[in-house]
Amino acid sequence: MYRAIVMTLLFVLISAIGKAQTFKKVAVSNSIEMNTRRNEVWTVLSDLTNLDVLVPEIISKTETVGSGKGALVTLTLKSNGLKVIEHVIELDNDKHTLVYEMIETPMPISGYKATIKIIPTNSNDYKIRFDAVFKVQEENRETMVTTIGNFQKILLSNIKKTYSDEE
Repeated sequence: MYRAIVMTLLFVLISAIGKAQTFKKVAVSNSIEMNTRRNEVWTVLSDLTNLDVLVPEIISKTETVGSGKGALVTLTLKSNGLKVIEHVIELDNDKHTLVYEMIETPMPISGYKATIKIIPTNSNDYKIRFDAVFKVQEENRETMVTTIGNFQKILLSNIKKTYSDEE
């Protein structure tokens, strides 16, 4: 009797594993061109305590523990009040590079890691590039690529509107 129960449970477990979708790695990248106020823009981008100001359309509140590399940043999402917790794993002011990972998120993704970088293109011009990689199940892929891409675009657009001297 016990053997039949164990075999049934084992069969159900193997079936469930076989049906479970695997998470696949996805990359999303957006960038903008700028030509003024590079140091001021970097100061704002590298300060994660102000994400609710940089992306008020999405984030209602930002709370931080620590600063710079090792900081933990908790973002409260405006749409539903849920929280995202990010961990700064690299902050290089000389190279204008910020790398962080999501350690908690209500989104159906895992392994999220993002890089924001200012890349000089000539003496005055530069590009701000925002790259993210994460794992997601195929059924959520399109929604998550759109969600992450929209966040990147809004942040970059708000930076450009606020800090560009272009009309």
